[in-house]
Amino acid sequence: RLTERNADPSFAAGLALLREEAARLGTSVDALALAAVLAQPWVTTVLSGAATAEHLRSNLGATRVQWTSATAERLRALTMDSSDYWRERSSLRWN
Repeated sequence: RLTERNADPSFAAGLALLREEAARLGTSVDALALAAVLAQPWVTTVLSGAATAEHLRSNLGATRVQWTSATAERLRALTMDSSDYWRERSSLRWN
């Protein structure tokens, strides 16, 4: 959802924000999204969803992101209530 592949028009502003912050931090959008997860104190395991070696290499960039409270604040607009997330997720068409 928080990757360059998300072409949903309703996410255009969110993707622009991710791209801007990723560029500021010298990383990729996917690495930034994973860094946000890794920054959570309760996280012990992260499943990246990498399907290729290229995806994995890009995802591993998350370990080099210098996550700060200022970064979190800049990306706060991307947060979603968990009930909204699961409602949206359950309505997706799966192949």
